[in-house]
Amino acid sequence: MEAKQLIFLGLTAVFIPSAVLLGITFRWAERALVAGTFLSTAFLIDINLLSTELYRGDTRGFEFGLTDWMVSSLILVMLFSPRWRHRKLDLFPPNSTLILAYFGLAVVSTVVAYVPVYSGFGLFKLVRAFAVYWVAYNYLREEGDLRFILYILAGIVIMEFMFVLQQKLGGTYRARGTTPHSNTLGVYINMITMLFFAFLLGDRRPKLVPLYLACVGFGALMVIATFSRGALVSMVFGFMLVVALSFYDRISQRKVQIIAVVALLALPLAIKVMPAVIERFLEAPEASGESRGYANAAALAMANVHFFGVGLNNYSHVINETNYVRFIDDPVDRGIVHNVYLLHASEMGWFGLIIFLVMIGNFFRIGIKVVRRRRNNTVSMMAIGILAAMFVLWFQSLLEWFFRQTYVTVEFFMLAGILTALPRIDDKMRANLKKSQRLGTTKMLLLLQFLSKRKRAPA
Repeated sequence: MEAKQLIFLGLTAVFIPSAVLLGITFRWAERALVAGTFLSTAFLIDINLLSTELYRGDTRGFEFGLTDWMVSSLILVMLFSPRWRHRKLDLFPPNSTLILAYFGLAVVSTVVAYVPVYSGFGLFKLVRAFAVYWVAYNYLREEGDLRFILYILAGIVIMEFMFVLQQKLGGTYRARGTTPHSNTLGVYINMITMLFFAFLLGDRRPKLVPLYLACVGFGALMVIATFSRGALVSMVFGFMLVVALSFYDRISQRKVQIIAVVALLALPLAIKVMPAVIERFLEAPEASGESRGYANAAALAMANVHFFGVGLNNYSHVINETNYVRFIDDPVDRGIVHNVYLLHASEMGWFGLIIFLVMIGNFFRIGIKVVRRRRNNTVSMMAIGILAAMFVLWFQSLLEWFFRQTYVTVEFFMLAGILTALPRIDDKMRANLKKSQRLGTTKMLLLLQFLSKRKRAPA
């Protein structure tokens, strides 16, 4: 084990107990852990244990880092803090059955994998992502928690924008922010931007409009700065979906006016950057498309031969080290198939792909169920934004393997945990509203009774 790994493990042994003690003792420390958990997903500081840096798969070691510090500490705070004594923690949040089925098939694929240790890397990453999902679901209890998370996400957008601005001023053609690649930044920011666009349309609090508008503007500018063709197209479709769902929730003159204002503000920028964007689309090399086609064919061949797939995170090994190499002549193109669905089919078999699709489809079902309530409140706005965010991810995944990239894996399950908590928060908001209405009615009756008695009183 290298010195840097030993140092990191030593810091882990110090940080987690200290953070847990502070989190149990102080409410602000608990909030700081929540903020740290979500903020760290945009600035992953990881170390690879048993690292294989030359491997070209989606995961190259047992990753462990800052996000895991925060999540582990927060879980322990939630389990042992007196503040959580009367809050029920669900060991198995909604959709857990399908998540466990997906994980179980990933374990099976590990058993039959060409190189099981590579699959172990992928399994460990899924455990990390599921932990974020569990924390997000169990932590969110009321509307104030959603607002707090929204402010944290705004911090992520602003932080990323500063990095992108620095990179563009430094002459970088395709900005990547804090992420490892421009395409990763495009989908990562696109997903968060959808949430702020939903709140920009639906939230009737004037003082928050500048924040929402800034986050939507910064998000769009960052996607443009990546020159990611998939992210640009996905952003447009995502905005259209937010508008459609927001109008379904409730049509209002205010929403129409905001869309008109946003369109007018975006027009000069669109005119300015359109030539460069068009050039990016027109000058895309044909060899890139051919390479994707060869990789897709290889993935299909693997899925058709191996019932449980070649093993999680094993595609790159199999395409380089076995007879499947015949599909791709150029070693440069033998990395990973740029289609997350075919990647699942090749590594986990067709049945694994089906379970994966049902799992992510069930998150859509949960979100649509919330939107169909048509509350036109914080919960419905968050549901609309997350549904659009998930659409953006899975649409663009037809041409990429984002879900397997740690940044996006963690982000997806973070948003999924928020989404599954929304029905509970909505029920609590309605219960609080009814309670306040009953209290208001009681106070009004008491006031009327008091005034009635005063009128009957003798002069």
